[in-house]
Amino acid sequence: MRPAIGLGIASLLIIGGGLGLYALHRENQALHAEVERLSYLVAERPIELATFMATYEHFLGKLYRAGQAQNWDLAAFYHHELEETAEQLEKLGLSDDGVPVSAMMRPNLIEPLETVEKAIAQKNSEAFYTALSGVVTRCNGCHAAAGKPYLRFSLPTAQAAPQQNFQP
Repeated sequence: MRPAIGLGIASLLIIGGGLGLYALHRENQALHAEVERLSYLVAERPIELATFMATYEHFLGKLYRAGQAQNWDLAAFYHHELEETAEQLEKLGLSDDGVPVSAMMRPNLIEPLETVEKAIAQKNSEAFYTALSGVVTRCNGCHAAAGKPYLRFSLPTAQAAPQQNFQP
């Protein structure tokens, strides 16, 4: 009787293993189909660098205004959004016109934002403005290094948002 029980258990294990493998195969097929679908979407809608840059400009403006109002919780929120967006672009491995844009995110935006974060934590308006000015300087330097020196931004001296400098 014992060999029969052992054989029965072995049979159940083989059948169960086969069913498990079949389930994995089906899941693998579904994942491949999803990858094909997403690859098509990426091919049809390539990542547009200008969209990321417009998002940076938008969050930078809100970050600036929050700091000017000394609303440090709101400043921390927009700092996080700006940093998160830069980290997303960094992960994409994107190049634009031969410029390794993603590789330029950490030294030119993510790392300078650490100083802004410290100023927010200290609730120090002067350090905040100085750090944020440094971020804008790094952005402009990155634009120049990327062959687009005409893309220049500045922080205003009034309550207005940071804005692009349109002067030639």
